Amino acid sequence: MYCKKVCISTSTVLPAAFFAAISAVALVVSFMAASYLYARSTLIPYSVLLALTFILLELMIVVYFSTLSEFGNFLFSKERSEPTSIPAKDDAEQVQVIPDKEESSKIVLDKEKPELTVLDNIAEVNPAPAMIVQEKTMDDCPVSDVPAVTSHASAERDESITKLLNLSPKEQIEKRERFNEGRKVLMEAYIREVMEPLLDEKDIDALWIEYKNWIENSMHHPISRMWKWKVKVTSRDVRHLTWNIAKRMGMKTEGGYSTVACARFVKTMFPELCIKKDGSVCTDDYLARNLKEPNDNDFILIDEPDPNSIGFHLGVTEAA
Repeated sequence: MYCKKVCISTSTVLPAAFFAAISAVALVVSFMAASYLYARSTLIPYSVLLALTFILLELMIVVYFSTLSEFGNFLFSKERSEPTSIPAKDDAEQVQVIPDKEESSKIVLDKEKPELTVLDNIAEVNPAPAMIVQEKTMDDCPVSDVPAVTSHASAERDESITKLLNLSPKEQIEKRERFNEGRKVLMEAYIREVMEPLLDEKDIDALWIEYKNWIENSMHHPISRMWKWKVKVTSRDVRHLTWNIAKRMGMKTEGGYSTVACARFVKTMFPELCIKKDGSVCTDDYLARNLKEPNDNDFILIDEPDPNSIGFHLGVTEAA
């Protein structure tokens, strides 16, 4: 007769015996809790209370010991963990993936491309000649009209970019402040020159204060006043004057020194000039659409700035 020998280790018996003992204690506690609850209220049968209490205690015991067991395994496994081996130099070299030529060239170009910090005020004044050429197509203009970029101009541009990259953030801020101050001096000289035949010196001083505040803050609202003109001027003159200033401040479509901002400034600054022949007040939209309206009798004309320049063409030289 064949007999199979069954071996039961203590690692299996002890936990089972411990769990049975805990379950017996839970059963006793369940009897006590069910009796207490049934004495409080007889709506639920005693057997149902006993079963529910026992099941709840068993679940709590199982969850508690499962959590304790997982925490212990985590501690022991952490102590027994060995440091990962560092692959050999030959293996590391074999793992490396060689990228394609196109991808590698793209990565190199991205790394070598400098991050330029261009002065906002200079960039907004006038686009570079190369940018103007890109906006035109071959159908729009003949080949002879397209200005060629000479090697001398390219060398000057590269030199200016190199100087800009070598400046520290503090030096860039100082350079921008010097540019703003120089531009302000240039615009004051322009306003005083074109307004000398039209206003007295005191009125020119008051007018420059308003334009100066507007140059420093595009949201500035000027003070309305009646100007004592030496000759009969029209709203076209002050519209041209305001456009010439805003163009060199970096005129935009919206926000900042836009055409609408120019119209509102003119309407508030010169209310007596913004009156039509029928006696109605000019609207902001009308002034914004007609900032450059020309006339043979105008005292102040539209002054288009040269490329990459903020200078005027009335004998006022650009500030250094």
